[in-house]
Amino acid sequence: MGKIVGLVLAMILGIGASGYAVILYNNDRASSSTSITPQCKGTAACFTDSVTYIVDGDTLDIGSTRIRLTLINTPEVGQPGYTEAKDFTAQHCSVGSQALVDEDDGQTGGSYGRTIAVVYCGGANLNAELLSTGLAVLVTYYCGVSEFASETWTSCP
Repeated sequence: MGKIVGLVLAMILGIGASGYAVILYNNDRASSSTSITPQCKGTAACFTDSVTYIVDGDTLDIGSTRIRLTLINTPEVGQPGYTEAKDFTAQHCSVGSQALVDEDDGQTGGSYGRTIAVVYCGGANLNAELLSTGLAVLVTYYCGVSEFASETWTSCP
């Protein structure tokens, strides 16, 4: 009886029998059963606005600002994986949806007129999601300057 009560309690708390958080699916998008509200770190720009355009897997427009995702790189046009990475970004940060932008304190100079940042859509870290799915690779060159280098999702050395 104790195991059943524990299992039921775990299910109520959103933790499966294996000890992992249960993932809920909503309109084909995975979301954690526990709500985590992302918060900006550091002192660089931090803002929320609507996604207005998806350039490619690691670049998108949020409001009138072009954002380059920090610490990651996705394939360019004509390279294998380009379409998959761009589609992933478009699905997770769809045009019209709200996104939180946390500019990288270590890269406030930007890149080709783009703001370098972590982007959160639906509470999920887009940079981390692209890495974890294998659609992006870590750019270790920037690990020495990025404020996000110590976060576990980066695997920076």
